[in-house]
Amino acid sequence: MSYKKVLSYGTLNPDLMYFVDEIPPVGGDIRSKEYKIRPGGTAINCAENIKNWGIETSVMGNCIGKDPLGDYLLSYLKESKIGYKDVLINDCLTPTCSIYIDKNGERTIISSGYENCNWNNLNKVKEFDSMIIDRYSIKYIRENLKNEDFSNVFITQAGYGETIDYKIDFLVVSKDEIDVIEANRLLNEDFVSWILLTSANLPARLLSKDGVVEITPPDFKTLNSTGAGDVTAAYIGAHGIDDVITTTRNACAAGAIVAGTSSLPSIEKIEEISKLVEIKPR
Repeated sequence: MSYKKVLSYGTLNPDLMYFVDEIPPVGGDIRSKEYKIRPGGTAINCAENIKNWGIETSVMGNCIGKDPLGDYLLSYLKESKIGYKDVLINDCLTPTCSIYIDKNGERTIISSGYENCNWNNLNKVKEFDSMIIDRYSIKYIRENLKNEDFSNVFITQAGYGETIDYKIDFLVVSKDEIDVIEANRLLNEDFVSWILLTSANLPARLLSKDGVVEITPPDFKTLNSTGAGDVTAAYIGAHGIDDVITTTRNACAAGAIVAGTSSLPSIEKIEEISKLVEIKPR
């Protein structure tokens, strides 16, 4: 299945991407052999994939400024036919995200400007079937998540940075962001129904109260891991968990495609690559 209307909530910013051989030590100096700018932030990363799969989607999250970078984001959203009518625009500077990608495709990120931003509240979330939220936005919307009834909205969270003391349906998180004790707490206390622990091109694990399933992606070389976790969450948020194994298999395939090619994965390509994803109960 797939949802008809999905909200991508979280960071909205241009990504300033620099490709380097390695990250320099403190006080060091290095030349970037290539750089580019692209619309980014979890909300846009998720929304552009969901739109590419033919599903209606909108973005909300931090405000953007009345400046060239803010205009750049709005132009992209309009051109991509991603809903942005509720995006907050004010006199702040548009936040930025500088991403340094090394020769192994791993990234180091410096985010700037969010502390001075206003953030959308969640009073329009019930207009959507599904919502994806990112870890960076939690401290701004936690009270909404704790105190309002979103039982009719499927909620997927990308990443873990703040303590989860609110209910969501699915958590997508890298293995270095959460430990086993915390994962078990979230499941046992019914804050989360499913947790997908990812780890680049290494096996992922799908956790629930019923047990653990190991998911091995196809063998690939990571060119740029930026956005791989976001597309994984986007697929789950867009397609739901009526068949959780199939959805998770496809989500992991989507993440592998992004990490290995740096391109938006089509549904056809996802279904092709998902056949190479191995599922093993543990």
